Amino acid sequence: MNYKEFKKILLEYYAKDSIKHILAGSLKKPSYEVMLKLSKEHGIPFEAWQDIRAWLGLPPTRTQLKLREQACENSNIKS
Repeated sequence: MNYKEFKKILLEYYAKDSIKHILAGSLKKPSYEVMLKLSKEHGIPFEAWQDIRAWLGLPPTRTQLKLREQACENSNIKS
């Protein structure tokens, strides 16, 4: 599935602003009911919502990269 197809599917359930947050990889995820419908009707697995951008084959956002760097730094400090 590509980005455009995925966006069209989400437009059936959400407004454009909500879709931007979902596709940006922020913490917003669909409700369980919507995830269930998307899984049954469109074959989008529940696991895809852990990192929807990676599932779509999109590069991580700057915010995601920054969070990964911080997580690495924090784990190095604890060691």
